Amino acid sequence: MKSANALFLSLLILAATVISVPAPARAQCYGSLLLAPDFFKYDYLVRLCVHFGDVSAIPEGIDCSRSLVPGESPIEVPIYAYNVHDGIVSAWFAVESNDSIAGFDPRDGFEVDSEVLTVHDGYYSLDLKLSAFGPVCGPVLVGYALIVPTRGVDPIWVELTPNRMFFKMQVVDGYGDQHYLFPPQHGAYIGSSYLYTCQPPVCPEPNVQVMDLEASSGFGLSVKLVWTAGTGNTTVLRYRTDRFPTGYEDGEFVVSMPSAPGEHQQYFHTGAPRGQILYYAAFSLTTDGNGAVLKNGFVECESTDTTFTDGEIAVESSSWGDIKLRLD
Repeated sequence: MKSANALFLSLLILAATVISVPAPARAQCYGSLLLAPDFFKYDYLVRLCVHFGDVSAIPEGIDCSRSLVPGESPIEVPIYAYNVHDGIVSAWFAVESNDSIAGFDPRDGFEVDSEVLTVHDGYYSLDLKLSAFGPVCGPVLVGYALIVPTRGVDPIWVELTPNRMFFKMQVVDGYGDQHYLFPPQHGAYIGSSYLYTCQPPVCPEPNVQVMDLEASSGFGLSVKLVWTAGTGNTTVLRYRTDRFPTGYEDGEFVVSMPSAPGEHQQYFHTGAPRGQILYYAAFSLTTDGNGAVLKNGFVECESTDTTFTDGEIAVESSSWGDIKLRLD
């Protein structure tokens, strides 16, 4: 019995050691993205992250930590937005930290409409509402959270959370539609390693988006589409004549092609409307053997493109040189 009691006490001490953390661990997952894609606007789940590395690493390799430089003040914490399909015109979120937040320095077309600093349970929270001069595409540097070390703590952690004043973590796109703003990992830190930062959320992540989509005039009055496949097993392309498609079932269907991650693919779209601007979008899907969609992907700026389609060529009134120019 004593051995059993001692074992129970040891497990209890171990459990207490594991769950005793200096700050609350936030799941940052509003439910399963796979179970409720429509509710969470899955195609336009705009991402917000602290990232100290090269912007080209977003979203595959976000670097959300770095060393603390002695005497550094203020500490500039770069915050990026990505998966910004139709551009951001405004955003609501908050920056939280275990050390003093001096303010927010907006960049790349953003400005601060409202910022309110409060202290909750020993940590600082800066509620932000930002606006942009025009729809800002991504990935984009939204700005720098400015941390002034006053407590001598190491590490300094930073979380991105919903705005407490407006009770939301959202953006408005170029068409006036609201979309969820969502952190891809648990905050960031500057200094020593911190257990509950830079961890992925418990919910499934979408596929990495299709890259480098280009639409141009092709042979025989077609539109030539080239792209690099995302991490799903299928790539779906659609188009509209008024705006970019808002999902893999929105707009006019172009093609669905089996694909491997990073595969360079192309397709000649024939029968498209003439004399109009066509807005193309590519979606990276993971499908099962029956074609059911299991996961969707990001729709970033590089997943979209436009082209203008010329009218039909009247061969009897056109020279060969004119025809060649219109096909180039």
